[in-house]
Amino acid sequence: MKRGFFVLSLIFIYQFFLFADISVESYVDKTKVGINDQIKLTIEFTGENANKIRTPDISKIRGFTNLGSSSSSSSNIVIVNGKMERTVTKSFTYKLQPQKEGTFLIPPINVRYKKQNLTTAPFRITVVEESQEPAPPTSNKFNRNEKKQSDKLTDNLFLIAEVDNRNVYKDEPITVNYRLYTKYDISNLSFAGEPNFNKFWKENIFTPSKIKFTRTNYNGMLFNTMLMRSVALFPSDTGNLIVPSLELLVDIRTKPASFFDFGSVKRYTIKSKSVGVKVKELPIENRPQNFSGAVGNFNFSSKISDTEIKVGDSFTYTLEIRGTGNIKHFDMPVLPELQHLRFIDPEVSIKINDNKISGTKTIKYLVIAQEKGSFTIPSISFSFFDTNQKKYITKKTRSFTINVAESDLSYIPSSSAQTLVQREGSDIGFIIKDTTLLTHIIYFNNFFYWLIWFLVLLSIPISLIYMKEQEKLSGNIDYLRQKKALKILKKYMKKATEYSRTNNVDFYYAIQTGLSSYLADKLRINRGSSAEIILSEIKHKNLSEDLYEKIQDIFDKCNQARFMPGGFSEDNIKKDYVLLKETVSEISKVKF
Repeated sequence: MKRGFFVLSLIFIYQFFLFADISVESYVDKTKVGINDQIKLTIEFTGENANKIRTPDISKIRGFTNLGSSSSSSSNIVIVNGKMERTVTKSFTYKLQPQKEGTFLIPPINVRYKKQNLTTAPFRITVVEESQEPAPPTSNKFNRNEKKQSDKLTDNLFLIAEVDNRNVYKDEPITVNYRLYTKYDISNLSFAGEPNFNKFWKENIFTPSKIKFTRTNYNGMLFNTMLMRSVALFPSDTGNLIVPSLELLVDIRTKPASFFDFGSVKRYTIKSKSVGVKVKELPIENRPQNFSGAVGNFNFSSKISDTEIKVGDSFTYTLEIRGTGNIKHFDMPVLPELQHLRFIDPEVSIKINDNKISGTKTIKYLVIAQEKGSFTIPSISFSFFDTNQKKYITKKTRSFTINVAESDLSYIPSSSAQTLVQREGSDIGFIIKDTTLLTHIIYFNNFFYWLIWFLVLLSIPISLIYMKEQEKLSGNIDYLRQKKALKILKKYMKKATEYSRTNNVDFYYAIQTGLSSYLADKLRINRGSSAEIILSEIKHKNLSEDLYEKIQDIFDKCNQARFMPGGFSEDNIKKDYVLLKETVSEISKVKF
Protein backbone atom coordinates (compact mmCIF):
# COMPACT_ATOMS: atom_id res chain seq x y z
CA MET A 1 0.00 0.00 0.00
CA LYS A 2 2.77 2.39 0.93
CA ARG A 3 4.71 1.46 -2.21
CA GLY A 4 1.67 2.27 -4.40
CA PHE A 5 1.15 5.60 -2.67
CA PHE A 6 4.83 6.48 -3.24
CA VAL A 7 4.55 5.69 -6.96
CA LEU A 8 1.39 7.77 -7.28
CA SER A 9 3.13 10.67 -5.55
CA LEU A 10 6.05 10.53 -7.97
CA ILE A 11 3.64 10.50 -10.92
CA PHE A 12 1.77 13.49 -9.49
CA ILE A 13 4.98 15.50 -8.94
CA TYR A 14 6.22 14.64 -12.44
CA GLN A 15 2.92 15.73 -13.98
CA PHE A 16 3.02 18.96 -11.95
CA PHE A 17 6.45 19.96 -13.27
CA LEU A 18 5.71 18.75 -16.78
CA PHE A 19 2.52 20.74 -17.20
CA ALA A 20 3.43 23.68 -14.98
CA ASP A 21 1.69 26.70 -16.46
CA ILE A 22 3.74 29.34 -18.30
CA SER A 23 2.14 32.61 -19.28
CA VAL A 24 3.30 34.92 -22.08
CA GLU A 25 2.90 38.63 -22.70
CA SER A 26 4.25 40.99 -25.40
CA TYR A 27 4.46 44.79 -25.53
CA VAL A 28 6.32 47.65 -27.26
CA ASP A 29 7.74 50.90 -25.90
CA LYS A 30 5.68 53.01 -28.37
CA THR A 31 2.89 52.44 -30.91
CA LYS A 32 3.58 55.53 -33.04
CA VAL A 33 7.07 56.01 -34.44
CA GLY A 34 8.90 57.99 -37.13
CA ILE A 35 10.36 56.32 -40.19
CA ASN A 36 13.85 56.81 -38.71
CA ASP A 37 12.95 55.77 -35.15
CA GLN A 38 13.22 52.35 -33.55
CA ILE A 39 10.80 50.41 -31.39
CA LYS A 40 11.52 47.82 -28.72
CA LEU A 41 9.38 44.68 -28.85
CA THR A 42 9.47 42.62 -25.65
CA ILE A 43 8.12 39.07 -25.33
CA GLU A 44 7.96 38.02 -21.65
CA PHE A 45 7.42 34.50 -20.29
CA THR A 46 6.49 33.87 -16.67
CA GLY A 47 6.45 30.49 -14.94
CA GLU A 48 8.57 28.09 -12.94
CA ASN A 49 10.11 26.65 -16.12
CA ALA A 50 10.28 29.91 -18.11
CA ASN A 51 14.08 29.63 -18.29
CA LYS A 52 13.69 26.66 -20.62
CA ILE A 53 11.91 28.71 -23.33
CA ARG A 54 13.96 29.17 -26.49
CA THR A 55 14.22 32.43 -28.45
CA PRO A 56 10.89 33.08 -30.25
CA ASP A 57 10.78 33.32 -34.05
CA ILE A 58 9.59 36.76 -35.23
CA SER A 59 10.26 36.26 -38.96
CA LYS A 60 6.53 36.67 -39.73
CA ILE A 61 6.61 40.36 -38.73
CA ARG A 62 6.36 42.47 -41.92
CA GLY A 63 7.32 46.12 -42.46
CA PHE A 64 10.19 46.13 -39.96
CA THR A 65 13.87 45.18 -39.95
CA ASN A 66 15.18 43.23 -36.96
CA LEU A 67 18.34 45.06 -35.79
CA GLY A 68 19.15 42.54 -33.07
CA SER A 69 17.84 40.95 -29.90
CA SER A 70 18.78 40.39 -26.27
CA SER A 71 17.41 38.28 -23.41
CA SER A 72 17.27 38.53 -19.65
CA SER A 73 15.76 36.53 -16.79
CA SER A 74 14.85 37.07 -13.16
CA SER A 75 13.39 34.94 -10.39
CA ASN A 76 11.21 35.74 -7.42
CA ILE A 77 10.87 33.51 -4.35
CA VAL A 78 7.98 34.03 -1.88
CA ILE A 79 7.36 32.05 1.32
CA VAL A 80 3.74 32.02 2.43
CA ASN A 81 2.75 30.03 5.53
CA GLY A 82 5.98 28.09 5.33
CA LYS A 83 5.42 27.21 1.70
CA MET A 84 7.98 28.39 -0.83
CA GLU A 85 6.81 29.57 -4.25
CA ARG A 86 9.32 30.34 -7.01
CA THR A 87 8.44 32.37 -10.13
CA VAL A 88 10.81 32.86 -13.09
CA THR A 89 10.44 35.63 -15.69
CA LYS A 90 12.38 35.50 -18.94
CA SER A 91 12.25 38.38 -21.44
CA PHE A 92 13.31 38.61 -25.08
CA THR A 93 13.77 42.17 -26.44
CA TYR A 94 14.01 43.00 -30.17
CA LYS A 95 15.01 46.30 -31.82
CA LEU A 96 12.84 46.92 -34.89
CA GLN A 97 13.44 49.55 -37.57
CA PRO A 98 10.44 50.60 -39.76
CA GLN A 99 10.91 50.07 -43.50
CA LYS A 100 8.22 52.47 -44.73
CA GLU A 101 5.37 54.67 -43.57
CA GLY A 102 1.92 53.25 -42.81
CA THR A 103 0.09 51.12 -40.27
CA PHE A 104 1.48 47.65 -39.59
CA LEU A 105 0.27 44.69 -37.58
CA ILE A 106 2.56 42.90 -35.13
CA PRO A 107 1.04 39.43 -35.55
CA PRO A 108 0.62 36.83 -32.78
CA ILE A 109 3.94 35.12 -31.96
CA ASN A 110 3.56 31.39 -31.34
CA VAL A 111 5.91 29.49 -29.01
CA ARG A 112 5.44 25.82 -28.16
CA TYR A 113 6.80 24.46 -24.88
CA LYS A 114 6.27 20.76 -24.35
CA LYS A 115 2.48 20.37 -24.68
CA GLN A 116 1.71 24.08 -24.19
CA ASN A 117 1.03 26.36 -27.17
CA LEU A 118 1.88 29.92 -26.07
CA THR A 119 0.57 32.81 -28.23
CA THR A 120 1.01 36.58 -27.83
CA ALA A 121 -1.71 39.12 -28.58
CA PRO A 122 -1.50 41.16 -31.83
CA PHE A 123 -1.28 44.98 -31.90
CA ARG A 124 -0.78 47.74 -34.47
CA ILE A 125 2.11 50.18 -35.00
CA THR A 126 1.72 53.47 -36.89
CA VAL A 127 4.80 54.71 -38.79
CA VAL A 128 4.89 58.40 -39.76
CA GLU A 129 7.44 60.59 -41.54
CA GLU A 130 8.64 62.73 -38.65
CA SER A 131 10.50 61.35 -35.65
CA GLN A 132 8.41 60.93 -32.50
CA GLU A 133 11.48 60.83 -30.26
CA PRO A 134 11.55 63.51 -27.54
CA ALA A 135 14.51 65.85 -27.44
CA PRO A 136 17.29 64.31 -25.32
CA PRO A 137 18.05 65.90 -21.93
CA THR A 138 21.15 67.94 -22.64
CA SER A 139 22.93 70.74 -20.81
CA ASN A 140 24.02 72.29 -24.09
CA LYS A 141 22.14 75.59 -24.27
CA PHE A 142 22.78 76.36 -27.91
CA ASN A 143 21.05 79.72 -28.10
CA ARG A 144 20.14 81.30 -24.79
CA ASN A 145 18.42 84.20 -26.59
CA GLU A 146 15.67 81.92 -27.89
CA LYS A 147 12.52 82.41 -25.85
CA LYS A 148 11.41 78.83 -26.18
CA GLN A 149 13.35 75.93 -27.67
CA SER A 150 11.38 73.12 -29.33
CA ASP A 151 11.16 69.83 -27.46
CA LYS A 152 10.94 67.82 -30.70
CA LEU A 153 14.05 65.99 -31.81
CA THR A 154 13.40 66.69 -35.51
CA ASP A 155 13.34 70.46 -34.90
CA ASN A 156 16.83 70.40 -33.39
CA LEU A 157 18.53 67.63 -35.40
CA PHE A 158 17.97 67.02 -39.12
CA LEU A 159 19.75 66.19 -42.39
CA ILE A 160 18.99 67.96 -45.69
CA ALA A 161 19.86 66.93 -49.26
CA GLU A 162 20.69 70.13 -51.16
CA VAL A 163 20.36 69.64 -54.96
CA ASP A 164 21.69 72.48 -57.13
CA ASN A 165 19.36 71.75 -60.09
CA ARG A 166 16.12 69.75 -60.20
CA ASN A 167 15.30 70.24 -63.89
CA VAL A 168 18.11 68.94 -66.09
CA TYR A 169 18.91 67.13 -69.33
CA LYS A 170 20.17 63.58 -69.58
CA ASP A 171 23.93 63.41 -68.73
CA GLU A 172 23.85 66.97 -67.34
CA PRO A 173 25.74 66.98 -64.02
CA ILE A 174 23.98 67.58 -60.69
CA THR A 175 25.70 68.40 -57.40
CA VAL A 176 24.12 67.04 -54.21
CA ASN A 177 25.27 68.17 -50.73
CA TYR A 178 24.01 66.27 -47.67
CA ARG A 179 24.23 68.77 -44.78
CA LEU A 180 23.63 68.08 -41.09
CA TYR A 181 22.01 70.71 -38.82
CA THR A 182 22.02 70.29 -35.02
CA LYS A 183 21.66 72.12 -31.71
CA TYR A 184 23.01 69.23 -29.65
CA ASP A 185 26.41 68.20 -28.39
CA ILE A 186 27.46 65.51 -30.90
CA SER A 187 30.02 62.95 -29.74
CA ASN A 188 30.12 60.71 -32.80
CA LEU A 189 28.77 60.43 -36.36
CA SER A 190 28.70 57.52 -38.78
CA PHE A 191 26.96 56.49 -41.99
CA ALA A 192 24.26 53.84 -41.65
CA GLY A 193 24.73 52.65 -45.25
CA GLU A 194 25.51 53.64 -48.83
CA PRO A 195 22.63 55.21 -50.80
CA ASN A 196 21.58 53.46 -54.02
CA PHE A 197 22.04 56.04 -56.77
CA ASN A 198 19.93 54.15 -59.28
CA LYS A 199 19.89 55.58 -62.85
CA PHE A 200 22.78 57.96 -62.07
CA TRP A 201 26.52 57.84 -62.70
CA LYS A 202 28.06 58.91 -59.40
CA GLU A 203 31.34 60.71 -58.64
CA ASN A 204 32.30 61.27 -55.00
CA ILE A 205 33.33 64.87 -54.29
CA PHE A 206 33.71 65.05 -50.50
CA THR A 207 33.39 62.88 -47.39
CA PRO A 208 34.61 64.33 -44.04
CA SER A 209 37.44 62.67 -42.14
CA LYS A 210 36.58 64.25 -38.76
CA ILE A 211 33.74 66.05 -36.99
CA LYS A 212 33.96 69.79 -37.62
CA PHE A 213 30.92 72.04 -37.18
CA THR A 214 30.44 75.67 -38.15
CA ARG A 215 27.68 77.99 -36.96
CA THR A 216 25.05 79.11 -39.46
CA ASN A 217 21.63 80.74 -39.64
CA TYR A 218 18.88 78.47 -40.98
CA ASN A 219 15.34 79.84 -41.33
CA GLY A 220 16.12 82.58 -38.83
CA MET A 221 17.59 80.22 -36.19
CA LEU A 222 21.17 79.39 -35.28
CA PHE A 223 22.46 75.86 -35.86
CA ASN A 224 25.73 73.97 -35.90
CA THR A 225 26.13 72.59 -39.41
CA MET A 226 28.46 70.15 -41.13
CA LEU A 227 28.73 68.88 -44.71
CA MET A 228 28.43 65.10 -44.46
CA ARG A 229 28.62 64.08 -48.10
CA SER A 230 28.94 65.72 -51.53
CA VAL A 231 28.47 63.87 -54.82
CA ALA A 232 28.21 64.70 -58.51
CA LEU A 233 25.44 62.79 -60.33
CA PHE A 234 25.02 62.30 -64.08
CA PRO A 235 21.49 61.09 -65.02
CA SER A 236 21.63 58.05 -67.31
CA ASP A 237 17.86 57.93 -67.86
CA THR A 238 14.99 60.36 -68.44
CA GLY A 239 11.80 61.05 -66.51
CA ASN A 240 11.25 61.71 -62.80
CA LEU A 241 14.32 60.31 -61.03
CA ILE A 242 14.89 60.16 -57.28
CA VAL A 243 18.02 61.38 -55.51
CA PRO A 244 18.17 58.89 -52.61
CA SER A 245 18.25 59.82 -48.94
CA LEU A 246 21.32 59.52 -46.72
CA GLU A 247 21.06 57.85 -43.31
CA LEU A 248 23.24 58.81 -40.34
CA LEU A 249 23.83 57.39 -36.87
CA VAL A 250 24.20 60.29 -34.42
CA ASP A 251 25.47 59.94 -30.83
CA ILE A 252 24.32 62.79 -28.55
CA ARG A 253 25.75 63.52 -25.10
CA THR A 254 22.95 63.71 -22.53
CA LYS A 255 22.68 65.82 -19.39
CA PRO A 256 24.17 64.33 -16.16
CA ALA A 257 21.49 63.17 -13.71
CA SER A 258 23.49 64.14 -10.60
CA PHE A 259 26.78 65.55 -9.40
CA PHE A 260 28.38 62.11 -9.51
CA ASP A 261 26.94 61.31 -12.94
CA PHE A 262 29.00 62.26 -15.99
CA GLY A 263 26.12 61.87 -18.38
CA SER A 264 25.71 59.29 -21.13
CA VAL A 265 25.54 59.00 -24.88
CA LYS A 266 22.30 58.23 -26.69
CA ARG A 267 22.23 57.13 -30.32
CA TYR A 268 19.67 58.37 -32.85
CA THR A 269 19.10 57.50 -36.49
CA ILE A 270 18.28 60.37 -38.83
CA LYS A 271 17.59 60.35 -42.53
CA SER A 272 17.34 63.05 -45.18
CA LYS A 273 14.29 63.27 -47.42
CA SER A 274 14.66 61.94 -50.95
CA VAL A 275 14.54 64.60 -53.67
CA GLY A 276 12.86 64.32 -57.07
CA VAL A 277 14.68 65.46 -60.21
CA LYS A 278 13.06 65.91 -63.63
CA VAL A 279 15.38 64.69 -66.41
CA LYS A 280 14.65 65.61 -70.05
CA GLU A 281 15.82 63.80 -73.18
CA LEU A 282 18.30 65.65 -75.40
CA PRO A 283 16.53 67.15 -78.43
CA ILE A 284 16.78 65.25 -81.72
CA GLU A 285 16.20 68.33 -83.84
CA ASN A 286 19.42 69.88 -85.23
CA ARG A 287 21.54 67.17 -83.59
CA PRO A 288 24.95 67.08 -85.40
CA GLN A 289 26.08 63.81 -86.95
CA ASN A 290 29.34 63.89 -85.02
CA PHE A 291 27.60 64.33 -81.63
CA SER A 292 29.05 61.70 -79.28
CA GLY A 293 27.14 62.44 -76.04
CA ALA A 294 28.96 65.50 -74.66
CA VAL A 295 26.64 67.59 -72.46
CA GLY A 296 27.77 70.82 -70.78
CA ASN A 297 29.88 73.77 -71.82
CA PHE A 298 33.26 73.06 -73.44
CA ASN A 299 36.15 74.68 -75.29
CA PHE A 300 37.92 72.77 -78.07
CA SER A 301 41.46 73.47 -79.24
CA SER A 302 44.43 71.85 -80.98
CA LYS A 303 48.16 72.36 -81.19
CA ILE A 304 51.15 70.86 -82.95
CA SER A 305 54.70 70.43 -81.73
CA ASP A 306 56.47 71.16 -85.06
CA THR A 307 55.57 72.15 -88.62
CA GLU A 308 59.01 71.76 -90.27
CA ILE A 309 60.31 68.20 -90.23
CA LYS A 310 62.08 65.63 -92.40
CA VAL A 311 60.96 62.30 -93.78
CA GLY A 312 61.02 59.73 -90.99
CA ASP A 313 60.78 62.34 -88.23
CA SER A 314 57.72 62.63 -85.95
CA PHE A 315 55.70 65.36 -84.26
CA THR A 316 52.87 65.51 -81.71
CA TYR A 317 49.35 66.57 -82.65
CA THR A 318 47.21 67.38 -79.59
CA LEU A 319 43.45 67.88 -79.21
CA GLU A 320 42.15 69.34 -75.95
CA ILE A 321 38.57 69.49 -74.63
CA ARG A 322 38.20 71.68 -71.54
CA GLY A 323 35.07 72.67 -69.66
CA THR A 324 32.19 71.65 -67.40
CA GLY A 325 29.93 68.63 -68.01
CA ASN A 326 30.11 64.87 -68.45
CA ILE A 327 33.73 65.01 -69.59
CA LYS A 328 34.38 61.31 -68.81
CA HIS A 329 31.27 59.98 -70.55
CA PHE A 330 31.61 60.88 -74.24
CA ASP A 331 33.80 59.63 -77.09
CA MET A 332 36.70 61.60 -78.55
CA PRO A 333 36.38 63.38 -81.93
CA VAL A 334 37.01 61.32 -85.07
CA LEU A 335 40.25 62.08 -86.89
CA PRO A 336 40.10 61.79 -90.72
CA GLU A 337 42.46 59.46 -92.60
CA LEU A 338 45.44 61.36 -93.99
CA GLN A 339 47.85 60.09 -96.63
CA HIS A 340 51.62 60.45 -96.26
CA LEU A 341 51.25 61.03 -92.49
CA ARG A 342 51.11 58.05 -90.17
CA PHE A 343 49.05 58.63 -87.01
CA ILE A 344 49.88 56.31 -84.13
CA ASP A 345 47.06 55.20 -81.81
CA PRO A 346 46.36 58.21 -79.53
CA GLU A 347 47.12 58.58 -75.85
CA VAL A 348 44.01 59.86 -74.01
CA SER A 349 44.30 61.44 -70.57
CA ILE A 350 41.52 62.95 -68.43
CA LYS A 351 42.13 65.37 -65.58
CA ILE A 352 39.07 65.95 -63.39
CA ASN A 353 38.84 68.92 -61.04
CA ASP A 354 37.85 68.63 -57.40
CA ASN A 355 34.18 69.38 -58.16
CA LYS A 356 34.08 66.23 -60.39
CA ILE A 357 32.02 68.00 -63.07
CA SER A 358 34.76 69.95 -64.83
CA GLY A 359 38.15 69.08 -66.21
CA THR A 360 40.24 68.51 -69.31
CA LYS A 361 40.36 65.64 -71.81
CA THR A 362 43.63 65.58 -73.77
CA ILE A 363 44.15 63.45 -76.90
CA LYS A 364 47.74 63.16 -78.16
CA TYR A 365 48.71 61.63 -81.52
CA LEU A 366 52.29 60.77 -82.47
CA VAL A 367 52.54 61.48 -86.23
CA ILE A 368 55.33 60.18 -88.52
CA ALA A 369 56.07 61.84 -91.87
CA GLN A 370 56.47 59.20 -94.59
CA GLU A 371 56.96 61.29 -97.72
CA LYS A 372 58.49 64.58 -98.82
CA GLY A 373 56.06 67.44 -99.48
CA SER A 374 53.64 69.90 -97.93
CA PHE A 375 50.61 68.38 -96.18
CA THR A 376 47.60 69.79 -94.34
CA ILE A 377 45.96 68.51 -91.16
CA PRO A 378 42.40 69.77 -91.62
CA SER A 379 40.18 71.40 -89.04
CA ILE A 380 38.56 68.93 -86.58
CA SER A 381 35.01 69.51 -85.33
CA PHE A 382 33.54 68.66 -81.91
CA SER A 383 29.83 68.95 -81.02
CA PHE A 384 28.17 69.15 -77.62
CA PHE A 385 24.81 70.11 -76.15
CA ASP A 386 25.09 73.42 -74.29
CA THR A 387 22.80 73.24 -71.25
CA ASN A 388 22.86 77.02 -70.78
CA GLN A 389 21.84 77.90 -74.34
CA LYS A 390 19.76 74.67 -74.65
CA LYS A 391 21.08 73.92 -78.13
CA TYR A 392 23.85 72.01 -79.90
CA ILE A 393 27.15 73.80 -80.38
CA THR A 394 29.88 72.76 -82.85
CA LYS A 395 33.42 74.03 -82.36
CA LYS A 396 36.33 73.54 -84.75
CA THR A 397 40.10 73.59 -84.42
CA ARG A 398 42.34 75.43 -86.87
CA SER A 399 44.13 73.55 -89.64
CA PHE A 400 47.91 73.03 -89.78
CA THR A 401 50.31 72.83 -92.73
CA ILE A 402 53.24 70.45 -92.35
CA ASN A 403 56.35 70.90 -94.53
CA VAL A 404 58.30 67.67 -94.89
CA ALA A 405 61.84 67.92 -96.29
CA GLU A 406 63.92 65.10 -97.71
CA SER A 407 65.87 63.23 -95.07
CA ASP A 408 69.69 63.26 -95.15
CA LEU A 409 69.89 59.92 -93.40
CA SER A 410 71.29 56.97 -95.39
CA TYR A 411 70.45 53.40 -94.47
CA ILE A 412 73.29 50.90 -94.68
CA PRO A 413 72.40 47.23 -94.60
CA SER A 414 74.05 45.55 -91.64
CA SER A 415 75.37 42.73 -93.86
CA SER A 416 77.54 45.15 -95.86
CA ALA A 417 78.83 47.28 -93.00
CA GLN A 418 82.59 46.89 -92.59
CA THR A 419 85.36 48.47 -90.62
CA LEU A 420 88.23 49.82 -92.69
CA VAL A 421 91.58 49.10 -91.13
CA GLN A 422 94.75 50.89 -92.23
CA ARG A 423 98.01 49.09 -91.44
CA GLU A 424 101.14 51.20 -91.33
CA GLY A 425 104.46 49.81 -92.59
CA SER A 426 102.85 47.12 -94.73
CA ASP A 427 105.62 47.42 -97.33
CA ILE A 428 108.18 45.79 -94.97
CA GLY A 429 107.85 42.05 -94.66
CA PHE A 430 108.51 40.26 -91.40
CA ILE A 431 111.34 37.73 -91.21
CA ILE A 432 110.05 34.23 -90.55
CA LYS A 433 112.34 32.59 -88.02
CA ASP A 434 110.28 29.43 -87.46
CA THR A 435 111.28 26.77 -90.04
CA THR A 436 108.59 24.32 -88.98
CA LEU A 437 106.35 23.33 -91.90
CA LEU A 438 102.60 23.85 -91.25
CA THR A 439 100.00 21.34 -92.29
CA HIS A 440 97.10 23.03 -94.22
CA ILE A 441 93.65 22.01 -92.95
CA ILE A 442 91.09 21.07 -95.64
CA TYR A 443 87.66 22.49 -94.61
CA PHE A 444 85.51 20.82 -97.29
CA ASN A 445 85.04 17.78 -95.11
CA ASN A 446 84.21 19.80 -91.99
CA PHE A 447 80.49 19.96 -90.86
CA PHE A 448 80.72 23.49 -89.42
CA TYR A 449 82.11 24.79 -92.72
CA TRP A 450 78.97 23.74 -94.60
CA LEU A 451 76.71 24.87 -91.71
CA ILE A 452 78.11 28.39 -91.94
CA TRP A 453 77.55 28.45 -95.73
CA PHE A 454 73.97 27.21 -95.23
CA LEU A 455 73.22 29.98 -92.72
CA VAL A 456 74.70 32.60 -95.05
CA LEU A 457 72.56 31.41 -97.97
CA LEU A 458 69.48 31.23 -95.73
CA SER A 459 69.96 34.83 -94.61
CA ILE A 460 69.61 36.08 -98.22
CA PRO A 461 65.88 35.25 -98.69
CA ILE A 462 65.16 36.31 -95.09
CA SER A 463 66.76 39.68 -95.77
CA LEU A 464 64.78 40.06 -99.00
CA ILE A 465 61.51 39.23 -97.20
CA TYR A 466 62.33 41.70 -94.43
CA MET A 467 63.16 44.47 -96.91
CA LYS A 468 59.95 43.80 -98.82
CA GLU A 469 57.95 43.95 -95.58
CA GLN A 470 59.55 47.28 -94.69
CA GLU A 471 58.68 48.65 -98.12
CA LYS A 472 55.05 47.64 -97.57
CA LEU A 473 54.99 49.23 -94.14
CA SER A 474 56.42 52.52 -95.40
CA GLY A 475 54.33 52.80 -98.56
CA ASN A 476 51.00 51.16 -97.72
CA ILE A 477 49.08 52.71 -94.84
CA ASP A 478 46.30 50.09 -95.01
CA TYR A 479 48.83 47.29 -94.80
CA LEU A 480 50.49 49.01 -91.84
CA ARG A 481 47.14 49.39 -90.08
CA GLN A 482 46.40 45.70 -90.52
CA LYS A 483 49.78 44.76 -89.09
CA LYS A 484 49.32 47.03 -86.08
CA ALA A 485 45.65 46.12 -85.48
CA LEU A 486 46.31 43.15 -83.21
CA LYS A 487 48.83 45.12 -81.15
CA ILE A 488 46.25 47.87 -80.54
CA LEU A 489 43.62 45.31 -79.59
CA LYS A 490 45.99 43.70 -77.07
CA LYS A 491 46.67 47.12 -75.54
CA TYR A 492 42.98 47.78 -74.88
CA MET A 493 42.43 44.17 -73.78
CA LYS A 494 45.07 44.74 -71.09
CA LYS A 495 43.22 47.87 -69.93
CA ALA A 496 39.88 46.02 -69.97
CA THR A 497 41.37 43.24 -67.83
CA GLU A 498 42.54 45.77 -65.23
CA TYR A 499 39.16 47.55 -65.18
CA SER A 500 37.25 44.25 -64.86
CA ARG A 501 39.18 43.36 -61.70
CA THR A 502 38.07 46.61 -60.03
CA ASN A 503 34.54 46.60 -61.53
CA ASN A 504 35.23 49.95 -63.21
CA VAL A 505 32.71 51.13 -65.83
CA ASP A 506 35.66 52.27 -67.99
CA PHE A 507 35.90 48.55 -68.85
CA TYR A 508 33.21 49.14 -71.48
CA TYR A 509 34.97 52.21 -72.91
CA ALA A 510 38.21 50.19 -73.27
CA ILE A 511 36.67 47.20 -75.04
CA GLN A 512 34.52 49.36 -77.34
CA THR A 513 37.47 51.54 -78.37
CA GLY A 514 39.86 48.59 -78.76
CA LEU A 515 37.45 46.37 -80.69
CA SER A 516 36.27 49.24 -82.94
CA SER A 517 39.86 50.27 -83.78
CA TYR A 518 40.90 46.67 -84.44
CA LEU A 519 37.99 45.92 -86.78
CA ALA A 520 38.31 49.31 -88.54
CA ASP A 521 41.99 48.64 -89.28
CA LYS A 522 41.27 45.11 -90.48
CA LEU A 523 38.42 46.28 -92.71
CA ARG A 524 40.41 49.30 -94.02
CA ILE A 525 37.77 51.81 -93.02
CA ASN A 526 38.10 55.06 -91.06
CA ARG A 527 39.13 54.57 -87.47
CA GLY A 528 36.37 55.97 -85.27
CA SER A 529 33.59 54.59 -87.47
CA SER A 530 30.35 53.82 -85.66
CA ALA A 531 29.40 50.30 -84.59
CA GLU A 532 26.67 50.24 -87.26
CA ILE A 533 29.19 50.89 -90.05
CA ILE A 534 31.60 48.26 -88.73
CA LEU A 535 28.86 45.63 -88.40
CA SER A 536 27.64 46.46 -91.90
CA GLU A 537 31.14 45.91 -93.31
CA ILE A 538 31.91 42.64 -91.52
CA LYS A 539 28.54 41.19 -92.47
CA HIS A 540 29.92 40.64 -95.99
CA LYS A 541 33.13 38.99 -94.74
CA ASN A 542 33.80 35.33 -94.09
CA LEU A 543 32.60 35.39 -90.47
CA SER A 544 30.29 32.81 -88.98
CA GLU A 545 26.82 33.90 -87.98
CA ASP A 546 27.60 33.06 -84.37
CA LEU A 547 30.73 35.26 -84.31
CA TYR A 548 28.87 38.14 -85.97
CA GLU A 549 26.17 37.96 -83.29
CA LYS A 550 28.82 37.94 -80.53
CA ILE A 551 30.45 41.11 -81.91
CA GLN A 552 27.05 42.78 -82.21
CA ASP A 553 26.22 41.70 -78.66
CA ILE A 554 29.45 43.26 -77.30
CA PHE A 555 28.74 46.60 -78.99
CA ASP A 556 25.17 46.54 -77.64
CA LYS A 557 26.38 45.76 -74.10
CA CYS A 558 28.91 48.62 -74.27
CA ASN A 559 26.22 51.12 -75.30
CA GLN A 560 23.83 49.75 -72.71
CA ALA A 561 26.39 49.90 -69.89
CA ARG A 562 27.57 53.40 -70.79
CA PHE A 563 24.35 55.16 -71.74
CA MET A 564 21.41 53.13 -70.38
CA PRO A 565 20.23 52.59 -66.78
CA GLY A 566 20.78 49.23 -65.15
CA GLY A 567 23.34 48.16 -67.74
CA PHE A 568 26.25 48.32 -65.38
CA SER A 569 26.82 45.97 -62.47
CA GLU A 570 29.64 43.87 -61.08
CA ASP A 571 27.99 40.65 -62.28
CA ASN A 572 27.54 42.10 -65.79
CA ILE A 573 31.23 43.04 -66.05
CA LYS A 574 32.34 39.51 -65.12
CA LYS A 575 29.98 37.93 -67.70
CA ASP A 576 30.88 40.44 -70.40
CA TYR A 577 34.60 39.90 -69.79
CA VAL A 578 34.19 36.15 -70.45
CA LEU A 579 32.22 36.93 -73.65
CA LEU A 580 34.91 39.40 -74.74
CA LYS A 581 37.75 36.87 -74.35
CA GLU A 582 35.88 34.24 -76.36
CA THR A 583 35.05 36.73 -79.14
CA VAL A 584 38.58 38.13 -79.40
CA SER A 585 39.99 34.60 -79.56
CA GLU A 586 37.71 33.78 -82.50
CA ILE A 587 38.28 37.11 -84.30
CA SER A 588 42.07 36.73 -84.17
CA LYS A 589 41.75 33.51 -86.22
CA VAL A 590 39.76 35.15 -89.04
CA LYS A 591 41.48 36.45 -92.18
CA PHE A 592 39.54 39.44 -93.46
